Amino acid sequence: MVDALARVFDKAVSLDEAHAPSFVVGDFNGDGSEDLAIVTKANENSLAEINNELANWILEDPRAIPIPGSKAANELQRPKPVKVEKTDSLLAIIHGVGAQGWRNSEARQAFLLRNGGGTKILVRSINDLRRDPATPRLPPLRGDAISETTNGRQGLIFWTGAKYAWSATATEVRTNK
Repeated sequence: MVDALARVFDKAVSLDEAHAPSFVVGDFNGDGSEDLAIVTKANENSLAEINNELANWILEDPRAIPIPGSKAANELQRPKPVKVEKTDSLLAIIHGVGAQGWRNSEARQAFLLRNGGGTKILVRSINDLRRDPATPRLPPLRGDAISETTNGRQGLIFWTGAKYAWSATATEVRTNK
């Protein structure tokens, strides 16, 4: 897992060992390959590299991405640029390739999510979420989702087909007004 992190992010980020668990595996983009999500933090002197718009990963804030089908998504407003600060907890997601998934040396499509490194992270399968009465209003899911608590709020990080978005769960369903 640390090798995959270094392969994609070089020395820009490292595993945030303050989180347990610090990583989860699932098919987040729904392509049939295992993907890896790791709670990370910025390494010393790496903020310029992390925030560089030409970096080899996509930097975004899942809370700023509108949920597909919502009023906000239909307005087609471009999200504001994301800037990582030294104290931010980040969620690094590496999309897998083929049968080896994220372990494949060709697996380099990656996302770095500001406000994505919550606590109590676990993978929720799309089928499990659809059967769970505690999640009556789900966003449109394409694959597994990452359940987590961020700033005291329980939610899901999920793949929209182009980006990762965050949606509150159960009683905290976000409407994107």
